[in-house]
Amino acid sequence: MNTSAQIQEIFNRHHGIVDAGTLLEEGVNYYQLNQLVDSGAVLKLKRGLYKWSDADTDEMVDVARIVQEGVFCLHSAALFHELSTFIPVEYHVAIPDKSKVVLPEYPPIKLYYWDPVPYEIGIEVVTITGAPVQLYSPEKTVCDMVRFRQRVGMDSMKEVLKTYLDKPDRNLSLLLQTAKTLGVEGLMRSYLEILV
Repeated sequence: MNTSAQIQEIFNRHHGIVDAGTLLEEGVNYYQLNQLVDSGAVLKLKRGLYKWSDADTDEMVDVARIVQEGVFCLHSAALFHELSTFIPVEYHVAIPDKSKVVLPEYPPIKLYYWDPVPYEIGIEVVTITGAPVQLYSPEKTVCDMVRFRQRVGMDSMKEVLKTYLDKPDRNLSLLLQTAKTLGVEGLMRSYLEILV
């Protein structure tokens, strides 16, 4: 029988978030887990996924663990890369088309079901509070904002593109190569002619 401190150590080893299967393997039973949830020491993120309540994790890490195949995209990726000042009310996450994901009530997550090419291209892995998180590269994010300009809004798309172009480490050849792969090269070139 694990003590509360031993169970907290299990959570610490897993960056504050652990699935039920791992907890069972570590010798934590459902009775103990339910007691910790009832006491408020542990939060149930969704069915089978738990977080130590005072774990110092970023909410992006929580979302990454909830949507394991997810890649932060559009407004969420733009905000992370400092390409936008817009703070979305929900996390924007791309997942492979036909994936099945059960979302919790909190945090708010908007899923985008993408085909293999738009989903797989431009994925980067960054470390946030010690945990790996997938998001799209700045170039892929700019291209996605152009692809979804009607949905994200023209003003948001223009802000992201202008901010990217002002960055000293911008990579226009990679931007155009990514745009070509995603089928928006012509559109991207016309925006670049106006802005560059």
